[in-house]
Amino acid sequence: MKCNKFALKALAASLVLAHVPAHATNGYFLPGYGFRSQGMGGVGIAYGRDSLSIASNPANVTQTGMRGDLGFGVFNPERYAAVGSSSGVRNPNGTLAQAAFTFNSASESDAKYFIMPEMGMTMPLTENLHVGIAFVGNGGMNTTYPVNFFSYQGQPAKDSKLGVDMMQLLVPITVGYKVNEQHSFGAALQLAETRFRAYGLEAFQGFDTAGFTISADPNHLTGQGFDYSYGAGVKVGWLGSFLDDRLTLGLAYTSRTYMTKLDKYRGLFAEQGGFDIPENYGVGITFKPKKNLVISTDVMRINYADIASIGNRGPGSSAAAPALYNGASAGALANQLAGVISIPNATYELGNDQGMGFGWKNQTVYKLGVQYGVNNKLQVRAGYNYGASPIPNDQLTFNTLAPAVVERHYTAGFTYRHSDQLEITGAYLYAASHSQCSPPRQNIIGSACVNMHQNMFALSLGWMLDPGPHTEEEYGESDWAGINFSNWYVGLGVGQSNYVDYPSYVNSTIASTGGTSTTKSSSRSEGWKVYAGYQFNKYLGVEGGYTNLNDATAHAEITAPSAGTVRANPATQAWTLAAVGTLPLTDKFSLLAKAGAASVNSHVATQGSGSGTAAAAIIHVGANQVDPYYGVGVSYAMLSNVNLRAEWERYDTYTNIDLLTAGVVVKF
Repeated sequence: MKCNKFALKALAASLVLAHVPAHATNGYFLPGYGFRSQGMGGVGIAYGRDSLSIASNPANVTQTGMRGDLGFGVFNPERYAAVGSSSGVRNPNGTLAQAAFTFNSASESDAKYFIMPEMGMTMPLTENLHVGIAFVGNGGMNTTYPVNFFSYQGQPAKDSKLGVDMMQLLVPITVGYKVNEQHSFGAALQLAETRFRAYGLEAFQGFDTAGFTISADPNHLTGQGFDYSYGAGVKVGWLGSFLDDRLTLGLAYTSRTYMTKLDKYRGLFAEQGGFDIPENYGVGITFKPKKNLVISTDVMRINYADIASIGNRGPGSSAAAPALYNGASAGALANQLAGVISIPNATYELGNDQGMGFGWKNQTVYKLGVQYGVNNKLQVRAGYNYGASPIPNDQLTFNTLAPAVVERHYTAGFTYRHSDQLEITGAYLYAASHSQCSPPRQNIIGSACVNMHQNMFALSLGWMLDPGPHTEEEYGESDWAGINFSNWYVGLGVGQSNYVDYPSYVNSTIASTGGTSTTKSSSRSEGWKVYAGYQFNKYLGVEGGYTNLNDATAHAEITAPSAGTVRANPATQAWTLAAVGTLPLTDKFSLLAKAGAASVNSHVATQGSGSGTAAAAIIHVGANQVDPYYGVGVSYAMLSNVNLRAEWERYDTYTNIDLLTAGVVVKF
């Protein structure tokens, strides 16, 4: 009965999570499927122990036993782009590579935190026949630039947002057959969904209005809201075990996943809105010098260039430096648009079969992971993942919208076996900062530079109803002699932050210099927290943790003593410690209240214009102080050691900040 209840709850969760985006690091693919895999650099073709591993190789379904997995990650990509003289790129004569259309700006993307859910289930039907299903994010692309560096003559406004938002969900419905103790085969029907939107590209519509061939359908180029496409492909795989299970070889192949058109963006993507998922394939090798030591490596190829919208070349560099456009003639405009391949040949207009794309190359990814079973309760793991950027330097015009340039990934993780039925897995990924700059003469923008680095941490639960054949031996044989975790718990909460009175704070700060202003703000953003606690009894406990309240944006119009503007972006994080009171209402529901202190660090980035001190008043304003912190919430016991928790919290700092979260608590 408990198993059936879990299955129903997990299925309901999957329906809720199906439209939550994931954002990726090998091009736009995830480095691996499942947080256990990601803790080992993304390996999974020749090594899979949880239900998510069937997304790497469907033959893994024969190795996982009967189990269910459910997890959440927080993904933090930091994206930056600069075009024109702001990029710092110089012409051969030493002058800055200017953009004649005033495309001279730099911006760091907002929307820096994303929730990454995962879920899967596998089970044997017979001794040889196994089935499974997983819900995994394939990856995505997202930017939300607060400064529109593609603004031209006020279209759109410079302070209007620019960006794209794309996610892909994969659902491999898998069957595997274990031929004998050495060989297993697997196959999956892979269902897929893509969600996409683009906004802030109205300047490119303007070029079409001026008579230049940029898009075959400029009315479906930008600002159409979310569009969805659906499709399917096939995934097959093989596992071979040799040398008394010390050596495992794996092969996996995924066909091109054919998707319906993104019709709302048929003037942006080639083939009238086509955006199929590329074919990919790989080989894996796993070696076990001893049963509790695993060394695994994968080599994977992703054929991005075969997808027209991704692989077709976009605007490149012109052969000679174009003359600056001064509005005198259409000829001068055409000269500045040199390097945009659709202008001499309309065949390459956005949206056509051979229309301009992102110019990506195929990518080869190398993965290495190591896992060690410390004892019969704990496994630790680490990994490395490398894939050269698929973006050529002369293809950065469009790729400022999706700067997927990171190459080196460092990962770590653990699995703690709480009981014979429950595993708790954690993972961390760091993608090192990587920059790319275009050559000068980069068509309409003069030049471009992009940069990205990433962090990801995650927590998942695995319910083992019947462990796989190698699950227990890989933990090691010695008994756990570590800390007694009784009465301890860990939690993860995600939701929305709200800078409640930030406009008033900005106005009062400017007023302190003698200025008068009117401020509007976008005060809501993503927020999340991780925490640990100790329960003294059923009524009283203590907990502490880390909270990221993300950022807000405020636009102040200064009217006196001199006119000016200020755009302020505060970003806030905090370390917290609080006493927690619990009032049980039933055996399932409890009310919570907490009070304590938060060490708050807030950094404010600003851009100002105008003369006088008022326009610069809040450039260096921030907070690094200890403030009161309190909140209330409700808890629901989903399982004996897993609670769902919803909370409202107030950070009583330089400006009141509220955080509303929902999340999971795991009790030891």
